[in-house]
Amino acid sequence: MHAQCPHCQTIFRVTAAHLNIAQGHVRCSHCRSIFNATNYLLSQLPKQAGAKQTNDFQEEEVPELLEEDIYEEGRSWSSFFFWVLMVILFSAMLAGQYMWYWQPDKVLQHQEVRPWLEKLCYNLLCDLPPTYDTASLLMQDHIAQVHPEVDNTIQFDATFTNTATFPQPYPDLQLIFEDYNGMPLAQRVFNATEYLQQPLKIEQQIRPQASVHIKLELSNMANFIEGNTVVAGYHFEFF
Repeated sequence: MHAQCPHCQTIFRVTAAHLNIAQGHVRCSHCRSIFNATNYLLSQLPKQAGAKQTNDFQEEEVPELLEEDIYEEGRSWSSFFFWVLMVILFSAMLAGQYMWYWQPDKVLQHQEVRPWLEKLCYNLLCDLPPTYDTASLLMQDHIAQVHPEVDNTIQFDATFTNTATFPQPYPDLQLIFEDYNGMPLAQRVFNATEYLQQPLKIEQQIRPQASVHIKLELSNMANFIEGNTVVAGYHFEFF
C-alpha cells in the first residue's frame, strides 16, 4: 500500500503493521509533519511518481516516530486552550447555579441578566416570577395618633421607600403593638389594598426609589388609648 503526505506530497510504502500502530498516525521523514496514513492511502500510484518520490517506512523507525507523535500531541496548544475554555465554562455554570440556588432574586433582577431572561421567556411563552426583597423596603416616616373625631380609633400615617434597583410587588404589612418591655400585645396584617385605601392592579409594582404613603384607621382601640395619647409602642414589618 502507499500513503501520500498531505503537506509535502511525498509518497511512502506502508504496511498493515504501520497502520495498526497508533491508529495509523505517522510522521513524514521529509517535512516532519504528522498525519494519519489511513486517511491518505492511494488507490494507485500517480504516473509521474518516480523512484525518488517513493520511500519505505523502516520498521525500526516506527516506534520512535510514534513516540514523538504522542509527545507532540500532548503539547498541543489547541488541546490546552480547549481544556482551559471548558474549565472556564463549567466554573461559570457552577457559579450561576450557586447564585440561582442561594440568591434567585438577584439573578432574576440583575440589570444585565433580566433582559436576556425576558427574551427567553417571551420565546418560550413563560412569565418571569416577581421577586421580593423586603429588606430593601425602608420605613422612613410614621406617626400614630388618636382620631380627633372618632372615639377609640387610632390613625396611622407612614411612608416607606423601595430602595432596591428593581421594581417589586407591594408587600403585606404587619402592625405590631408592644408593651414597655417590647413584648407583643396585638398584631394585624394589612394587604396593599387596605393600607393604600384604593384598588390595586395585579401587575402594579413599586418602582425603584419610589415612596408609598400608608394610611390606616383602627377602631375599638380603647385599651391602647389614654386620653389623647397612644400608650402602647408599635412597629411595622414587611413580608
